[in-house]
Amino acid sequence: MRTVLILNPTSGESALATNHNTLDDSKELILASLRPYNIEPTIIYTTVEDPGTGLARKAAEEGADIVIAGGGDGTLHAVANGLINTNSALGILPMGTMNNIARSLDIPEDIEKACEIIAQGTTSRIDVGKINDHIFLEVAGIGLEAALFPAAEEFKSKGFSSTLHGVIDGLRTLFTFAPTRFTVTFDNKKRHRMNAIQISVCNSPYYGARLQFAPNALMDDGLLDVLIYRRFSKIDYIRHAISISQGRRALAQKISRRKAKTIYIQSEHPVKIHADGEQKGTTPALIEIQTGVLQVRVAKKVAAGPNMTKSERKKRRIYQRATERDQSEEKGSVYV
Repeated sequence: MRTVLILNPTSGESALATNHNTLDDSKELILASLRPYNIEPTIIYTTVEDPGTGLARKAAEEGADIVIAGGGDGTLHAVANGLINTNSALGILPMGTMNNIARSLDIPEDIEKACEIIAQGTTSRIDVGKINDHIFLEVAGIGLEAALFPAAEEFKSKGFSSTLHGVIDGLRTLFTFAPTRFTVTFDNKKRHRMNAIQISVCNSPYYGARLQFAPNALMDDGLLDVLIYRRFSKIDYIRHAISISQGRRALAQKISRRKAKTIYIQSEHPVKIHADGEQKGTTPALIEIQTGVLQVRVAKKVAAGPNMTKSERKKRRIYQRATERDQSEEKGSVYV
């Protein structure tokens, strides 16, 4: 089994990271953990010029069976981008700050256990999202969320001054941000006009600061989960994040939720958008699901579980329920 390991030399530098091993220590641990399974990967390092996409695409073109991303979510996103619609499977070694995709796929942060999944797990196909031709694995956000992400990056940076600056910038953005009048079209059907502070379109249940914002999101159901923050004050927004971090959903009833394959979002004035935390311009935004285009190594129990399964019956059932709920909401004039 030909395997390529793509390592990010800077992963884990944040004070919030769970893995603080040196690069050499991490590399030796990975090699030692894979060796019992007769896997000796070719090691490649990311650079500023190529954070992983080109390296992964080249590995796939050269016939790699598995391409392992060793780093945080940024490295994982880059490597995954290079493996879309290829015959190579993505292996995940969570070595970064948040590790949201690993968490969503039940891949442990323990390197030895993650290597065991790569070697003895199974290959499943997952969906990815696309917003205005930009790929995302976790979430595409419009509005306040997109405006806050630069501050969030500073917050998790190494050093007290960067963290403090991120907190100050985040609070300033939060309390000066105004709700926007949006027009949203789901699956090319009826348009809905609404005032909202934020619209989040999720492919995975976890994103941001390791928080399960979209607990009903499945990574292989051919649908995106849409969260619309309509009647949220600034204090509500803070309370919502805190409650989720504590495993509660005190304000969940104030969020409108939909499942859809395509979402087209317009706004009365340009509003920032992001894909997996990277700024991607402003509205309008066309967001679509790309079904089953990425192969990934997961544990066998996960492949057969509720978040990862090839059951077409399950997918039809999920979509039917979502459609029935959408029709019910339209009759009740939920989106006005």
